[in-house]
Amino acid sequence: MKAVFVHDHNFVLNPKDGLYYDGSGGVFTSSLWQRYLSIFEELVVVGRKIDMLPNKLTLSSCEYVSFALVENAHSLRNRLLNVASIKEQLKYTILKADFVIIRLPSFLGSLAFSICQKYNKKYLIEVVGDPYDAYKYHGSILGKFVAPFEMIKLKNIVKKAENVIYVTQSKLQERYFNPNNSIGISNVQLYNVLDEDIIEGYYNEESDVFKLALIGTFHVKYKGHYELLNAVKYLKKNNSIKNIKVYFVGTGDATWVIDLAKELEVNENIEIVGALKAGEEGIIPFLDNIDCYVHPSMTEGLPRVVIEAMSRGRLCLTSDAGGVGELIDLQYIHKAGDWVTLGKHIKELYELKAQERYKIGMKNLEKSKLYLEDVLQERRVKFIQNIIKNVTD
Repeated sequence: MKAVFVHDHNFVLNPKDGLYYDGSGGVFTSSLWQRYLSIFEELVVVGRKIDMLPNKLTLSSCEYVSFALVENAHSLRNRLLNVASIKEQLKYTILKADFVIIRLPSFLGSLAFSICQKYNKKYLIEVVGDPYDAYKYHGSILGKFVAPFEMIKLKNIVKKAENVIYVTQSKLQERYFNPNNSIGISNVQLYNVLDEDIIEGYYNEESDVFKLALIGTFHVKYKGHYELLNAVKYLKKNNSIKNIKVYFVGTGDATWVIDLAKELEVNENIEIVGALKAGEEGIIPFLDNIDCYVHPSMTEGLPRVVIEAMSRGRLCLTSDAGGVGELIDLQYIHKAGDWVTLGKHIKELYELKAQERYKIGMKNLEKSKLYLEDVLQERRVKFIQNIIKNVTD
């Protein structure tokens, strides 16, 4: 069987080797495609084609995977001008497939859903985030205007959908209810957890600096950079922590974060790491060398990087956006935008003794084991195979 995967992700064709690369984030690689290739013989990826080559690209091409990328689908203006031709391209690709995997929210995904409905093509919806919060906190007036319309659109699609996978167990389900066949399965790609002895050894090491990290693109202003920098200013103003360092990881131009840090007089307390590869080649070893991962995002589905940090036995602090309440203790969750409480939480963890930090880290580690790839994939495969079985019966 042939499946099509549809999402608004950016991919780059490298003319030198003829291969496709993940153009933003490094998550859409062969390891992701294997989830679906364990069920289908062939996978066609539909995303957005970009021509510029960012500094750091991750190979996305692999055996049994082809790409049918869409051009002129980035800006709202391009979408309006080219919607008819984009829809025709999608229809051509979808009608040649046996099954369609639609990741939402996304512009291309919404079009794919309408095509599947019209031509009675079997599909699966993956709900990975909340468009209302994403647009509301995007940082633009247009985003705030668009937010309620995008929420209504996703609500209508999910309500009509025959089969839905949510990345949360309850949070996204509350706003985007599906009355038919649905299940909660995270889309995190976690293949192992850190050895307990290594975690204990880390917390027993003395350090002069309390190291925090935030991982999130610099392209948008809702990932929590503003909130974390203000929390650091709050701590410095109250002389709570003298030696604190925040490491920012992500794609895009970090100039606005640097400027904000200077304005808040905390620029000596930050370091811009830039983009890192996903998994064992970048993010994981980075997480192994911090004390606490902070995720004060204004909008989320179920943040993959928080689970990754938990799997390394790290301390974690998050906002209440999305489904994070399903991951860590409520005492370490602050209301989105409340950097004063975030600052107090950082101070609380900083003042803990090594053994107390270790206990929290181990609790996070145990929770992360529920999100190991083999555990999630078993549930995912069973769910999709049942859909296919109902199609063929």
